[in-house]
Amino acid sequence: MHSVASLAGTPSAASNPASRRRATTKTATRFTSPLVAGIHRRGLSSSQGRGRILKTSCSSSNMLSVHVQVEVKEDCVDGFIAASLANATNSVQEAGVSRFDFVQETEAPTKFQLVEIYSAADAPAKHKETAHYNAWRETVADMMQVPRTNVKYNTVFPTEKKAWDVPSDLASGQASADAHGVTDLLAVHVFVHVKPDCVAAFRDASIANASKSIDEPGVSRFDLLQQADDETKFALVEVYNSPDAPAKHKETAHYNTWRETVADMMAEPRTNIKFRNLFPKSEHGWVEEK
Repeated sequence: MHSVASLAGTPSAASNPASRRRATTKTATRFTSPLVAGIHRRGLSSSQGRGRILKTSCSSSNMLSVHVQVEVKEDCVDGFIAASLANATNSVQEAGVSRFDFVQETEAPTKFQLVEIYSAADAPAKHKETAHYNAWRETVADMMQVPRTNVKYNTVFPTEKKAWDVPSDLASGQASADAHGVTDLLAVHVFVHVKPDCVAAFRDASIANASKSIDEPGVSRFDLLQQADDETKFALVEVYNSPDAPAKHKETAHYNTWRETVADMMAEPRTNIKFRNLFPKSEHGWVEEK
């Protein structure tokens, strides 16, 4: 894993990816999208080498993102990784599941996060009925150091639902397709708590920053989430594909405009946690499919 001394978008602290559709068997009812109504639709230039096109739209993705925090016993790390890779590989093939990312803390290897993105309202319950989920649950039950917890978010950016989907080869079970491209990625989860009267302004400024950040060549994802039970709390999920990308991000005009704009909106200093990617295994599985 590349070490990165400078993180984008936050001071250092150690606390808390062509358009595609699923096959017809994966068609599901989508969530409604109230979060970023009023945002003007505009196209973004394709990023270097990837040709991604992400657009802001009046129709927000507003899907459910569940971040599951897990801490396992030290002698159970390898077993937990193996079980969770099997579960994630199968979970992204479910109808209503857009992503099922699996990451490990860089500074605390017994700590993990599952980042589950659901595009249908009934998908979380259906996920818990699957054989692979129940096999995972039973397998890892005795590996827990402490009971696992979760935080639920609404997706804000990217605003187009297709931008959240894993590539079609992963969604159809071709896991071997995830073995090419950059494999050592840095995921930075940034946690922001803003003043109640600054929620809308912070969200707008952060969408503007994210919509430009995703075009940086060293950035694979730049997601903005809003906590479901507390609208003043946000998470930025920043995924970098090179060791110098975070520092380069902090040199951009859009980042510095964002930083200055939101400085006085903070209810408390923002924090971050750094992770290494376990699933998807390579950048192919993180960027939006062309």
